[in-house]
Order: sequence, then structure tokens, then C-alpha cells
Amino acid sequence: MTPYRKDPILVYTRPCAGAWILFAVFLIFIGCATTKTVVKKTTKTVARTTRDITRNIVLSDEDLKRKVGILNFENKTLRQVRNFQNIFHNGLTEYLNDQCPAIILLNPAADGPLNALKETPKLKSNLIDGYALTILGRQLGLNAVVTGSLEDIRVIDELQGVLWTKDTQHLVLVFIRVEVFDTRTATKILDHTFDRQIEIDDTEIQMIQESEEINLPILNETLNRLLTDIGDSICDAIRDQPWDGYIIKIDGDRHVVPSGTELGLERGDILEVFDGNRIMEGVGGQRFFVPGFKIGEIEIVAITKDRLEAKQISGEEIKKGSTVRRK
Repeated sequence: MTPYRKDPILVYTRPCAGAWILFAVFLIFIGCATTKTVVKKTTKTVARTTRDITRNIVLSDEDLKRKVGILNFENKTLRQVRNFQNIFHNGLTEYLNDQCPAIILLNPAADGPLNALKETPKLKSNLIDGYALTILGRQLGLNAVVTGSLEDIRVIDELQGVLWTKDTQHLVLVFIRVEVFDTRTATKILDHTFDRQIEIDDTEIQMIQESEEINLPILNETLNRLLTDIGDSICDAIRDQPWDGYIIKIDGDRHVVPSGTELGLERGDILEVFDGNRIMEGVGGQRFFVPGFKIGEIEIVAITKDRLEAKQISGEEIKKGSTVRRK
């Protein structure tokens, strides 16, 4: 009798079944991750398109640029992060210049009160004093002031994987808060905390534990990627607001506004004037400007790149501090 011998094909296919199952699970996870990324990008594109359409319907000054100032981002963590200021102040400025043509950034080299600030003005509650920022911003013809902070960096261990493939992963969680103050009202038109998580290896976790300064290339790459979401959010928030100018000086019959041709204004443009001197006090010492009623109109009679002079053509007495909008 011929001894029993297993079919070599059957012996080969049985262990392969498990491999195929693992491969299928891997493809499912990759597919889910890819689908999630595609859905996120599509949702973001649709949302921005919808906002663009809404702006064209609601705003009549879409052709005018908004001027913006950016303060240095503050590191509120107990850790030093190498190149943080360069990545965020310089990187964010570069991103907005390239990707948000609807706004003009205040020249960092310009000699102005905003750039002279060594620290962001704070209230006794340690909150940012939006009113103080607004007063400075109005003198420079700004529509918004951007500030932000590295709020926290956490290192955690997390169990990841499927079934028997689970393993402990080291993660670094980064939280960055961004605030944008509207100079017309001193209120915030954006206040959001952006976060990202980074997977690091055993060597990198040891480097973090042994030093007060975090100097990881992967962290710098993550901060740079965050600039995209932060920059887009800032751009959208500012573009959603109408353009406003501020009368900072009255010299005889000339009303001076620190805005000019760089924003799209022209000689002969008619500006509506609104009472802008009413102030409301909020909780914790915060103060806000209350937009007032229209009190007159002025016509631009002289204009340069960043300054205009206008004469009154209708209405009641116009005071310093009034706000203007193109008619």
C-alpha cells in the first residue's frame, strides 16, 4: 500500500489564508484612511466655495483688500521649541502672502506702535486686551489683528493596532490657539485651537524626556503643515468681514484715514461715515466698540498708497474716531 501523503498544494494554501486575511485587513485600514483624507479635503473645498459665493452676495466691497497685522506667537508651554517663532511668524506671513491675495499684511519692518509691542497687551485676568489692540490697529488702518500661542505639548503612550498586532506607540500632541480681533468692534472673529498628533520612536521620546527643549525635525514638519489650516482659517474669517476705515485726524475740512490705493480705493470714491465712538464694557474688563448709525458722507480728494484725505459732502458733524465704508 502506498503510504498516505498530504497534497502539497493544500499544505501551501492553508497558511496563506491567514496571510490573505491580514492583507485584506491592511487594505481596509489603508482604504479607510485614504477615504477619510479625500472626504476631508472635499468637504473643505465645498465649504470654501460656499463662503466665496456668500461673500459675493452679501458684500459689495469684495474688490477692496483688508489690511492685517500679525503679532508674534507666544509659547505658553514649559518646554522650549526650537524655531517656533520663525516657523509661525515668518511662515504664517509667507503663507498668507502667497495664498490669501484678498488681504495685505502690515510690513513687519514698518515703524509702528503695533510692531513696537514687546508683549501682547493683557487684562488683569491675563486675557488679551482686544480693545487695546484695536486702538493700535486703527491708527495703522488695520482691519484685523492676529495673535496666537502654543498652548500645550503633551507626550502620551497609546495602544494601537489590530488584534495580536497591537503595540504601544509614543505620541506628541500639539495644541495651537489662534485669535483674530476685528478692529471695528474689538471682538474676536476667530478663536480656535488647532491640534495635531505626531508619532515618535523610542529614541525621540528619550530625547524629549532628557531635555527641556524639543528639537525634533518631525515636530517642525508638523508645525509647518499646521500653517495651512491656520492660514486658511484666518483668511476666511477676515474676508467674511466688510472693509472699514477709521478717521484718525481732522485738519480743517480734511478727514484723514490711514488707508489708500494699496487696498483698492481711488480718488473720487464716496465713503459713508458711521459713529464709532460708543463703547460697551464686558466681563473681566473687556471693552468693545458698538457700531453706530450713519452720520454723513465724505469724498476722497487726495490719496497715496496708505493714506487718504476726504472732504465732507453731507451729514452732521463728523468726529475723530468715526468709521467709514465705501459707498
